[in-house]
Amino acid sequence: MKRSVLVIVLAVSTRCYGAPDAALARDTTTTTATSTTDPCITFPSGKGTAWEILERRKILEDTTRHWGDRHQRMRMRVVDGLGNARTTELEMWEKRYPGDERRTLVLVRAPADKQGTAFLVWVARGKPAEQWLYQPGNHRTRRVTANIGDEGFEGADLTFHDIDLLQEMQSWSEADASTRLRSAESVADTPTYVIELTPRRDNVGYDRFILWLGRCDLVPRKIEFYGDKGRLRKRLLQSDVRMVGSIPVPYRGEVETPDAGTRTAITIGDLEFDRGMNDVVFSPDRLGVAGR
Repeated sequence: MKRSVLVIVLAVSTRCYGAPDAALARDTTTTTATSTTDPCITFPSGKGTAWEILERRKILEDTTRHWGDRHQRMRMRVVDGLGNARTTELEMWEKRYPGDERRTLVLVRAPADKQGTAFLVWVARGKPAEQWLYQPGNHRTRRVTANIGDEGFEGADLTFHDIDLLQEMQSWSEADASTRLRSAESVADTPTYVIELTPRRDNVGYDRFILWLGRCDLVPRKIEFYGDKGRLRKRLLQSDVRMVGSIPVPYRGEVETPDAGTRTAITIGDLEFDRGMNDVVFSPDRLGVAGR
């Protein structure tokens, strides 16, 4: 993920698991008349262009907010179009490498019939993500290909392709997407910059993205994914942002797919940064061992 426009698999250390998906039932975004001059962060141009804001976020993550590896536990609640809910307990390991390379392992801890399922992704700048899925039922590790790229991990609203895209998006330049800074808005009472990204490539799968970044911390509070004819295909919300040392972390996230009527809520617990992880943790050959 190189740098994380979203920390897509969110993050932290409370053991209080709530029911955050209630936030999906309402739109908490309001337009404000504030200027684009940020009271917390200054920019060379004075007001801050879209690319200056995105670059400032990258600078923060490369300096005061930098971390080398992260371990966390999560609870994911998936609600299907009929209102049926399923809860999954997850554990995640993530490590950064030089050159904007990142490796992430996600392991299912519960329920019992899914325990040991593992998903591994390697991301490197300028290359397609490499992804593997281990399913304990058949004791088999398979590479995630285009054939299953539109599936979600354990039924989640974010697909394998979405995860790949959100990680790749962190390193986009002006050659990859055009940008537009929209009118300032607030998300759940948090003032934000609103940036519209339009990919210049044909293989992205979406026509447009809109990012809401907190004006003082540049943490994404909302991301919307749009398809053809301006159709909203997915919406991701992040909330309950807390400081872990010098790093602001969203403890809760919700993703919804309006057309399908589905939604996924994630709550974070037990987060640690910089444990000194061994590279062997991220070996595709050891996915079956990870769940034991």
